[in-house]
Amino acid sequence: MGNSVDIVLIRQRRRRRRRMSKFLLMLLAVGICIFVYAKRDVWFPRLEGIGSKYQNITQNENADTEGNYPLSVSGGVDYYTSFVGNTMFILCDMYVYIYSSDGNFKESRQHAYSNAIMETNDSRCLLYSCNGTKFRVDSASKMIYEITTERPILFARIGDNGNVAVVTESDTYACRLTVYDSTGNRLYNRECVDRLLDVSLNKTGCIFATLGAENGDLVTTLQSVTFNNETQWISAPLATLCMKVYALENGDAFVIGDTRCAYYNSMGDMQNVVDFSGPLADYAFAKEHAAILLENEERRQSQLLLFAAPGDNPSVIQIPYIAKSVDADNETAFLLGTQSIESYTFTGEHSAELKITDSYENLMKNGKYFYLLGYDKINRINMR
Repeated sequence: MGNSVDIVLIRQRRRRRRRMSKFLLMLLAVGICIFVYAKRDVWFPRLEGIGSKYQNITQNENADTEGNYPLSVSGGVDYYTSFVGNTMFILCDMYVYIYSSDGNFKESRQHAYSNAIMETNDSRCLLYSCNGTKFRVDSASKMIYEITTERPILFARIGDNGNVAVVTESDTYACRLTVYDSTGNRLYNRECVDRLLDVSLNKTGCIFATLGAENGDLVTTLQSVTFNNETQWISAPLATLCMKVYALENGDAFVIGDTRCAYYNSMGDMQNVVDFSGPLADYAFAKEHAAILLENEERRQSQLLLFAAPGDNPSVIQIPYIAKSVDADNETAFLLGTQSIESYTFTGEHSAELKITDSYENLMKNGKYFYLLGYDKINRINMR
């Protein structure tokens, strides 16, 4: 009988110790959580720094007089590069890496946007989450503002003066267009009956392209509006799918579609249309000059259309190889091939050729340099 009592007491004591241990562990966990929360301002910035220590983009360790090029890109990382003035912005999955034009690393900024897309002008960078609800505007030195939208973002554009157009989904319409000024204040809002394909901003308003159908074909219609809710003009439908629309300073418009391009005057009347002889590969627009690259896979050739002015008929250049991309400045179009960079005036004259040794997929011209974008590196060469 005594042994039975002893066993019962021992079991009860064990249960009490177990309960007490669990209770103390729970108190310890709660205490740690409270301590971590109270000290969050101290340790969280340090934790953020851990992610930035590993960079997707790294400088050349053997820097010379030509700068810290090539920049190395971690294999398999998707990136997009653009310039804000003389500052290079490189967008990756979670960070924007900022470099000087000489390839000197300046800083990295975390964006944490899924499906992040970047648009730039000469002084600012627009980042937005495609199908997300956040966008932000940065300068070379800091983030200027960030806004959360009510509905998912379809696409966004930034104008030369810093205005931002954001096209989002809508509960009752095809989409909604909202324009913000350079400080992030709402400037204009419009519910759109038709789906918007692109928006180009000017000083007093914008020109947007809408998608429609006519006789079984996809058509693009342009509409010019002011921020005072005035409709200036609506164009006739154009049988093409708009890839890009450019609002010119005098109120004219130039639209590049997948099968043709067209020029409209300030009244919305079509002045010129040019049909493409092959699939659209790339395009560039500078001031009122346009360069459009077409490809012919069967013949392994390309065709370059050069517009000295949007309303002019283009100079047509036959390229005896498949060109990679095209860029342009105010005077010249630059064509990236497999072994060289070809320069053309907008009247169609071949002005220069610069040999390259490695393989690249894209070309950017900034200042006196070409920036060549490859799978795992970004390089720079002097154009002269």
